[in-house]
Amino acid sequence: MRAELSPTFYRVAGIASILSVVTTLMLIFLPQFFAPVAEGIPGRMQRVTDPVYQLRAWAYQVHPFLVFTACLGVAAACRRISPALALAGILSFGLWAITEAGQQSLTLFAYVDWRRAWLAGDPAVRATIEVRTAIYDGLWEAAYSMLLFGIILGSAFFSAMLLRLPDTLSRVVGVFFGLAAIQSIFIQSGELGGPVLPESLAFWIYPATQPIARLLTGIWLLRVA
Repeated sequence: MRAELSPTFYRVAGIASILSVVTTLMLIFLPQFFAPVAEGIPGRMQRVTDPVYQLRAWAYQVHPFLVFTACLGVAAACRRISPALALAGILSFGLWAITEAGQQSLTLFAYVDWRRAWLAGDPAVRATIEVRTAIYDGLWEAAYSMLLFGIILGSAFFSAMLLRLPDTLSRVVGVFFGLAAIQSIFIQSGELGGPVLPESLAFWIYPATQPIARLLTGIWLLRVA
């Protein structure tokens, strides 16, 4: 006999999804409140002293754990209805979550320390900061490309899974997962030098869809509970 997951599990996943609305909005809008800094390396080093930047950096670190918890709840709820899609989706979102958390850990526990050492006048760091920054930027971009693949695949699998369900809320959430896949395909295309969404559309579509999608996913999970 297979054990059923407790309602508490789905409540935690639902609350995590709702909390991820907050981190999503922070990631989108907090850069507008960053303190002005100089151009180039000195400005990038100075940014670490900005409390708004620090707040966003930690929100960035927490965000993938919240979203992955929600995705785990969605996959668990649908594991008997669409086991293959649920498994493929959660593995893809796992790739995204691990990569994004690792990417931000590189920022918080390596690059931030280099910035502080540079500001403190450490001669070794000041002599090598351009090389360190180039390495950091390269690793960050590589991780960004990898996590986009995870989002594209996970969103597509979850969309196909939820669109098969008969109720309206499940299908609406499935549509939002589909939109996330399409958005991420265009972002990845831009990273590879291909076509992208028009700038005016791209500016609004992410903040208009992602917070709503995560809120609806949270409501869906709470209903499952």
